[in-house]
Amino acid sequence: MKPAAKPSATTSQPSTRSLLGLLLVLLLAWGAREWLAHRQTAQQGHALRQVVKADDIVVYTTDTCPYCAQARAWLNGQGLPWRECNVEHSEQCRADYESRGAPGVPMLKVRGQWQLGFDPAWLLDTLKAGQPV
Repeated sequence: MKPAAKPSATTSQPSTRSLLGLLLVLLLAWGAREWLAHRQTAQQGHALRQVVKADDIVVYTTDTCPYCAQARAWLNGQGLPWRECNVEHSEQCRADYESRGAPGVPMLKVRGQWQLGFDPAWLLDTLKAGQPV
């Protein structure tokens, strides 16, 4: 009787070709996700530009808040008119902010509606809700 053959090293380990294929699939999935996120941002920005007016958006911020910096960058990147109300530099902004009892920033005031945290979808929904039918 013949002894059983030992499995070769190549059958128990993934080949370089398999690893490269997996890497390619992962890169394609990541690229598709990034493209979709960029497209969604562009669509939200376009839709917002259609309905926003000067002084519709007020963002309460601080100098050190990273989420405030992201909100600033997004709003500026979309070319939207908005006003910043920094609670560290303006007594009026601080009083308005504190009167809401908010636990953090950014805090948005959009046509009289308040939102803690920056959410482009909420922003668009709020602005569209105030549009005449």
